[in-house]
Amino acid sequence: MKHHDTAFDHHDRTEFQLERLILFTDAVFAIAITLLALEIKIPEFEHMPTDSEVWERMLGLISKFIGFVTGFAVIALYWVAHHRIFRFLRNYDQKLLWLNFQFLLCIVLMPFSSGLFSSYAIVKAPFTIYIINLLLTALAQVRLSRYLANPAHHLIHPADATHPDLDWWRPLVPAAGFGLALLVALFIPNNSWLRNLTPFLLMLTIPFTTLYQRRYRRLLAQHIVHKEAAAAH
Repeated sequence: MKHHDTAFDHHDRTEFQLERLILFTDAVFAIAITLLALEIKIPEFEHMPTDSEVWERMLGLISKFIGFVTGFAVIALYWVAHHRIFRFLRNYDQKLLWLNFQFLLCIVLMPFSSGLFSSYAIVKAPFTIYIINLLLTALAQVRLSRYLANPAHHLIHPADATHPDLDWWRPLVPAAGFGLALLVALFIPNNSWLRNLTPFLLMLTIPFTTLYQRRYRRLLAQHIVHKEAAAAH
């Protein structure tokens, strides 16, 4: 059931519900990003350690720290993306709520998949599971963006529908990099030294993101022209 009423007509009910939705989403992101740190365990010693013993144990945690930083960056980027599209939100309906829950489901799984990946960074299966998690998150974001931007659902101002921040192709850009990273990882032999580079395969998203900027600038220019034309009338 859609809520076409305005916040003014119903004593700020719609505005209040939108605030609850965004606050809940922010809380889920905050918890997920905090849980990443739990994978980094403080080294334990049976005796008072020496400096060299502490540094030796810390070196053994490098993969954990790489996994933490990677997971933190990915969740942070998805929070920014969610913030970017939800700033246009003026209304809500039940389907939007459930699409948002699907997106959050993928987010709360990231501490697990990221922790598994950081524990066994050069093994194919954990990396595959992590990439699948990222791909599902990207697809969930696509569904959310497409539904939100559809003028027929009356969730945003019609003039905002053409803004490039609501371009549903945008979430597919990092997804393309994730998919390529997975293909490369699957073709690297298990006994090859190249497997040590597996964590850095996620950087394959950078070229795709750079190429997308051309589309973003073009869509933004078209959006500005469209808004100016609408204002002139």
